[in-house]
Amino acid sequence: PDLAENIWKNPREVPGNGRDDDGNGYVDDVNGINAITNSGNPTDDQGHGTHVAGIVGAVGNNGQGISGVAWRVQIMALKFLRAGTGTGTSSDGIECIDYAIRNGAHIINASWGTEAGPVSEFNPAQRDAIIRARDAGIIFVAAAGNDGADMDLLAHYPASHRLENLVSVGMSTNRDDLPVGTNYGSGSVELFAPGSEIYSTYYTTSEPYVSRS
Repeated sequence: PDLAENIWKNPREVPGNGRDDDGNGYVDDVNGINAITNSGNPTDDQGHGTHVAGIVGAVGNNGQGISGVAWRVQIMALKFLRAGTGTGTSSDGIECIDYAIRNGAHIINASWGTEAGPVSEFNPAQRDAIIRARDAGIIFVAAAGNDGADMDLLAHYPASHRLENLVSVGMSTNRDDLPVGTNYGSGSVELFAPGSEIYSTYYTTSEPYVSRS
């Protein structure tokens, strides 16, 4: 309920009619897409996306839940990572980026990435997709990752793509310190933001607003 008012709605799609009204290859993509199933149902079956969405845009001053950073925002749900494993394909991730571009997104939040390391895979197609986002005027905010690595030495993608529109963000504590596990790097991480013990909109049956790092 704290997100419902701020979820993006595709103006070219008629909800629930079982048709691809806008001809983009997805049926009933009213709020976004699931690139894994090639469907218009981006329901979050893992929780991380819902948690991040609350931080970004939970409705404020409504007497319930939490207040997001932006009270009046449109959140487009784009899913390409599987529940449980948290894995997905680069091609599905790129499809989500391109969907955001085609549908007028202003900012892409990419709270995902490869494991930092000497063999962290550079993907030129992924970089090209972020360049397309740049050319469309979109800021791409990428998580620096949680490997405890110096990203000046060990790459973590997509955060390690050196592009003008990409902002790499690491995790800080409520004391403005770096917690154990966050990636860092003076030449690779632009800023740090609170990322531990954050209450948000991920719902469980035992506790309606749980703390997740």
